[in-house]
Amino acid sequence: MIDKFQDHASNERTYLSWIRTAIAIAGFGILIEKLPSTPSNTWAGLSLVVLSAALVLLASLRFLVIRKQITQEHLDRTSFGRIEVLFAAMLALLLLTVFVFLLGLVRTG
Repeated sequence: MIDKFQDHASNERTYLSWIRTAIAIAGFGILIEKLPSTPSNTWAGLSLVVLSAALVLLASLRFLVIRKQITQEHLDRTSFGRIEVLFAAMLALLLLTVFVFLLGLVRTG
């Protein structure tokens, strides 16, 4: 049996959840891009696709850091905290992008 299997499995499930979230966000960005073309649609769609790619990179970084911490059996809170702050900033940017898109719909609507 793999040492600390439950911890590794939990880390992988969390990683896959972030990947699914990024795919959904990219899909939403592509959907926005397919709507009738306005400058806000183009920028919002492109922003969502780019931010979802950045989310995949952050999720991968988090996965690797947590995996290393599990195998080393010590918790380095400094690197973990930075990654979580980056995730929070990324989610704030995603919400801001959706807000700008919806604001553009209300104006033209």
